[in-house]
Amino acid sequence: MLDQVRDAVVVHALDQRISFWNGGAERLFGVARPDALGRIIAHVLGPAAVLTAEAEAVLRESGAWQGPLECATPDGHSLMVECQCSLLRAEDGQVQGVLSTMSDTTERRRADKEIVLLNNVLEQRIRKRTQELEESNEDLRDFAYSLAHDLRAPLASIDGFSAQLEIRLSASLDERSRHYLARVRAGVKLMSDLTDGLLALADLANATLLHQRVDLSSVARGVLERLREGEPHRDVVIEVTETQRAQGDARLIADVLENLLGNAWKFTSKQPRARIEFGGGPWEGGAYRYHVRDNGAGFDPAYAYKLFGPFQRLHTSSEFEGHGIGLAMVRKIVSRHGGRVWAESAPGEGASFYFTLNEGFPATRAGER
Repeated sequence: MLDQVRDAVVVHALDQRISFWNGGAERLFGVARPDALGRIIAHVLGPAAVLTAEAEAVLRESGAWQGPLECATPDGHSLMVECQCSLLRAEDGQVQGVLSTMSDTTERRRADKEIVLLNNVLEQRIRKRTQELEESNEDLRDFAYSLAHDLRAPLASIDGFSAQLEIRLSASLDERSRHYLARVRAGVKLMSDLTDGLLALADLANATLLHQRVDLSSVARGVLERLREGEPHRDVVIEVTETQRAQGDARLIADVLENLLGNAWKFTSKQPRARIEFGGGPWEGGAYRYHVRDNGAGFDPAYAYKLFGPFQRLHTSSEFEGHGIGLAMVRKIVSRHGGRVWAESAPGEGASFYFTLNEGFPATRAGER
């Protein structure tokens, strides 16, 4: 039975002299039984196949030892084996020898080394690619900042000289000429607003975050009160529920609510009875999800992926004013706070915006200070 075992089974005395050598040992090491019996382990399998002093001490103390050994074959090849050793005792308890069972792990260890090597190569490639992407993003941010900053002066000049022309030629300008000048100044103002948006996005990437406890429900009430003061004639039902306090930069989180609630206010402007809600609740993985809902114009969900890109708009400027920068800033701020933002809607059925902050870190419960 032992000869049919795939693993090598070897018995040797305390002086390392081999007394049993099964068929598995013959197949594994390429040494016939007659050539192994009576010889010292080190002479058959090489000195590395002998237990170290430390391993032998463990074997004598506990009666067993397991670990890797390196064995040499007659043709000069090296085999890595996993060896399990047990002491053999006589009836009186005296140690008579050692039983060793050895399994070939050469290919497995070679595969492990290759996996480690491939992982190291992959890690280096990922690190290099990440560095390249960071440098590219840094270059893009610098370019956007420089472009927006450098455009301010010529835009101010165009606006200023257009205003002077309108004043100096006011007596001779006809209605069409006044319209043209007004269009020029409106275009300058739009471009100025867009450059300000670019600068704000660029600044967000490098802004230092302050870690504070923020009561988003309180911030939402303040934003909605200011919006109502600006248009007191509007019929808007507002519902703000208590939410868990978040950890983050109070100023930037307030900007998130300014944009989301401002959009809800804007896109419900054509509703005879508008409704805006702010609240939250538990979310996946122990996170907390905040929401802003309205019953306004909504949008086609097929184009939801465009919402959070800079200067992307799903409604024309003639329908609703805006520059398409607010939601891009929301995404950037939420991302810098370790969260996500997404939206759900259908045309004419309102919109729901959801966002999380610091996913993986429990938020402070409502009422805690």
